[in-house]
Amino acid sequence: MIDICLEGRLPSLDHHVALWRESAKDLHSHGVRWGIDDPKGLLHVGERGNPSHCRQTAANRQLYLQGQIPGDLHTRVDNFPTNFRRHCTVTMHSSLKLLLTAASLLPLAQAFQYTPLQLAYPELRAKQQLTPESAVEQQSTTAEYPEYYLSVPVDHFHNDSRYAPHSDDHFDLRYWFDAQYYQEGGPVFVIAAGETDATARFPFLSQGIVTELASAYHGIGVILEHRYYGKSYPVDNLTTENIRFLSTDQALADYAYFASNVVFPGLEHVNLTSKTTPWIAYGGSYAGAFVAFLRKLYPDVYWGAVSSSGVTEAIIDFWQYYEPIRKFGPSDCIWSTQTFIDVVDRILIDHADNKTLGQQLKSSLGVSPDKDDVSFVSLLSSGLDSFQSRNWDSNIGSYSFRSYCDNITSSDLLYPDTEAVKPTIQELIEVAGYDASNSSFVNGFLNHIGLFKKSISSDEDSAETEQSDSSNPKSLPKDDGTSWEYQVCTEWGYFMSGASVPKDIMPLISRVLDVASVSTFCETTYGITSPPNVTNINKHGGFNFSYPRVAIIDGLADPWRDATPHADGTKERESTDDEPFILIDVPAEDVWDGIRGAVHHWDQNGLSKTDEGKGQEPPAAIVEVQKEVLRFIGVWLDQWKKRSKASSRPLEGIRGPGRSQVPL
Repeated sequence: MIDICLEGRLPSLDHHVALWRESAKDLHSHGVRWGIDDPKGLLHVGERGNPSHCRQTAANRQLYLQGQIPGDLHTRVDNFPTNFRRHCTVTMHSSLKLLLTAASLLPLAQAFQYTPLQLAYPELRAKQQLTPESAVEQQSTTAEYPEYYLSVPVDHFHNDSRYAPHSDDHFDLRYWFDAQYYQEGGPVFVIAAGETDATARFPFLSQGIVTELASAYHGIGVILEHRYYGKSYPVDNLTTENIRFLSTDQALADYAYFASNVVFPGLEHVNLTSKTTPWIAYGGSYAGAFVAFLRKLYPDVYWGAVSSSGVTEAIIDFWQYYEPIRKFGPSDCIWSTQTFIDVVDRILIDHADNKTLGQQLKSSLGVSPDKDDVSFVSLLSSGLDSFQSRNWDSNIGSYSFRSYCDNITSSDLLYPDTEAVKPTIQELIEVAGYDASNSSFVNGFLNHIGLFKKSISSDEDSAETEQSDSSNPKSLPKDDGTSWEYQVCTEWGYFMSGASVPKDIMPLISRVLDVASVSTFCETTYGITSPPNVTNINKHGGFNFSYPRVAIIDGLADPWRDATPHADGTKERESTDDEPFILIDVPAEDVWDGIRGAVHHWDQNGLSKTDEGKGQEPPAAIVEVQKEVLRFIGVWLDQWKKRSKASSRPLEGIRGPGRSQVPL
């Protein structure tokens, strides 16, 4: 007998009951009982008889199964509709005693291979994973939009000593395009891929705001990869010496060169370069700042840009990253996280001389008592990292942060195996100055430990893999992490410390973590000992960035907002057609995970035609912002037409091979 309970906030549940019925047929034919109970009485389908271990809660609907599931369990359970898999806590009651919390963005068949925290929390700085449906969409997009390459110079700046010795070589820059909406005279919309393999941006080509723009204005949509990411490497073997050509300025020059020289296959008869066609760039996060700088540095090449969550201010000590999480996360979850970290810090910092206390704390959390403090506390932030992966679209957004909060705020003990360390934890809580007789507080602390302990072995395994790439200390792995961390160490910073959090704020990460301790990889990996030269970035405007036909769009609850022109304490601006300035606020009741938004470039993605056919729609705030983007882009394109009529002289752009571009 195997009983499976799914518990969670199921958005638009009525749209998915039919899907569940269809998927459950195979299980039901074997006598498996199933049903959906809504404690508010809004919905009940299936068969009554909720197994006793499927506990009712005030807030959550539950889907439960009970019965002998024959054959390959993985295959059977993988038939669960995606929406249930994504939004629910899954508990499998059998001799295996497995608890799978928030399987999030993985197939449930795969979920059974992992521990709870491997499923619930992405690794630090890890990119958001695709849902099974998105993976299918990505495959179809790959087939529909083949990849192409344009040869571009490795070194655009022969007068800048930072790139010496210089290079006259060229390399292939990868791109894709969609011309299905194109009509003669239409614009080109470039999706800047940013700090990732550009295939991760495929959904923006098949759906989302750029697709809407291309459709509305009969344009071409393009995804253009960033140098040193994906397949756009200037070198075959990456080393600490030849990675020097990776900089934001060099990549910006690539984009200018591309717009000035590309000939799209199948459209050879049309001059679609920026000399005769309006080019508008759209990017989110790093790519958001990138397109803003692109428009400012190359105004005769790019007619406009939309900077979504664009981090225009490079910051070495970016402790503010956690401030939007502190302000907009569920208050009980934030308090629980703060007090957990405060207990840890009081033991490791206030009682640093008592090594026994620190060793007891680490052992209670399943960590070697000899592990250094920095490595230990750096593991404790994993539950917070998933906040950034939230999205208004449940198909791509992560439920992991909500699941994390639900676990650590429960007054019930969810991890019975932590009972063994309860006496020690109560002693440590008392030493830290908290009430160890408060059972709810203690249980919450133990639940935090229960979640954490499940992740330790997987984290250590992945760390070992990352450190064993090559026996040659100068050789580097060709992956997104290597390239972005190099950019962090050389120009961007964003070292997230707890030590710098003001004393009147209880931090969400440990004060043991300071800039020096979280930036050691710069020296050990790249041999870089000096701080990032953030002036290379902030010279473009930083918090005060402003330029005609550059739209600044940010999310109120975005952890990166304090590196944008919408940061707290910056000057208020009026939004105009020439310089749109928009801050998106999405009420909690309009977000499927029940937490206020918007977060990271929520304006950029859109629903697939399949989801639209099911009656799904974005929150009202997202709809309004995307309508506004369509409107002001129309204004910009009208300005282009008027300018073109006034002057028949084409723009110069950037010359072809053999000519290096100098900085403006």
